[in-house]
Amino acid sequence: MRPPRYHFPDEVRSATREMAAHTVRNGTVAGTPEELDAWILQAPDVREPLERGGYTTEFTAADLFPLYEVMVEKAGGAIPRPEAAASSPSQPRAGMFAALAVAIAVIIALVLALG
Repeated sequence: MRPPRYHFPDEVRSATREMAAHTVRNGTVAGTPEELDAWILQAPDVREPLERGGYTTEFTAADLFPLYEVMVEKAGGAIPRPEAAASSPSQPRAGMFAALAVAIAVIIALVLALG
C-alpha cells in the first residue's frame, strides 16, 4: 500500500470513508483504481462530493486508491488482490519440485552408472 500523493479535502475524505464502509458491507470492495473509478461512476451520491473536492480535475482514482485502501481496512475489510499476486506464492514451490525431480533423476543416473 503506497502513501497518498495528494492531500484530500475533508469532503473527499468523508465521501471516501462512506464509500469504503458501503463496499465492505456489501462485499464489493474495489481491488484496483479502475474498479474504484467504475464504482464511483455508478454512485452519484459519492461522486458529487468527490468531484467538488477535485476528483477528475485535480486527482484520479489512482490517486484516491491508497486513501480508499486505508478506509477499507478501518471499516474492517480487505482489498482483494489480483489473481497474479495470489498465484505467485506457488511459483517458488513449483521451482522446488522441479529441482527435486532433477536431483532424483541425477541420483538414479549415478546409481545405474555405478551399479
